Amino acid sequence: MRLRHIEVINAIRATGTLSAAAELLSLTQPGVSQILQSAERQLGYALFTRSKGRLIPTREAVTLFPEIERLDRQLDAVQQIADNLRVRRDDTLRVLAAPALAQTIVPEAVLALRARYPDVRVAVRADYSAAATTSLALLEADVGILYHSPSHPAIREQLLGMSELVLVGHPSSLPLAPGIGLDALGAFGLIGPDAADPVGKLLTQALRSQNIQLNIRITAQSYHSVVSLVEKSGGVGIIDAVTAISARERGLRVIPIRPKIELPIVASTASGGEHSMLSQHFVAACETVVSTHL
Repeated sequence: MRLRHIEVINAIRATGTLSAAAELLSLTQPGVSQILQSAERQLGYALFTRSKGRLIPTREAVTLFPEIERLDRQLDAVQQIADNLRVRRDDTLRVLAAPALAQTIVPEAVLALRARYPDVRVAVRADYSAAATTSLALLEADVGILYHSPSHPAIREQLLGMSELVLVGHPSSLPLAPGIGLDALGAFGLIGPDAADPVGKLLTQALRSQNIQLNIRITAQSYHSVVSLVEKSGGVGIIDAVTAISARERGLRVIPIRPKIELPIVASTASGGEHSMLSQHFVAACETVVSTHL
């Protein structure tokens, strides 16, 4: 089948009539009918039958629909990339960042870039890793400053530095120490990261490898939410060292967890996209900021 066949089949499926499908696609009704007949001739069987003025998918069509939908989504993605390439500006840098990094590493790097290029426009958007990699693959952003997540075939990563998991709490509830063992965390009622997030996944893997169970009473997807909950409740939480930058500024105590549980911070870009001088300098600025704080 050709791409036009897929568009017409999906339009008929969505609208139920040739006339409505023609209006949706800005075609004539005879034109839609001809394209449908062409698809059915190539396939060797009917895709729709008429019932009470509407077109009803045949059994064969229903079987094909999941694959047709997949192809249609891919067409939408191609169109999105084409649109993003058309509107791209050379004086604008679009940055996607994990929420914790958008509040710590990225602002300093943006200021450093603006000091070098005063006329540059920078648009920063915070998003979680899974959604951010999809946006980068669609060229909806130029660079992502993220925590490493499972590799995406259309994304290239550059390591900026390694964060690590730490314990954070009020000085009154968290004794001063150079480090705390993972097996000692069971003594606390903890506030922790969501198990599906990068920090949560690392923590879960480390606990499972040592057969340790923790008393995590509250979880939050945002690492800065963990800090706020710790601050307001007087409790103890688990975050990463980057988020701990703001925790220290709020007067909370930060103690590294031992053995060290490291979390890569990466600059992510689309494998097939162009990497401008602006994005390269911004990534270098982020690497400098990371090395300063960690």
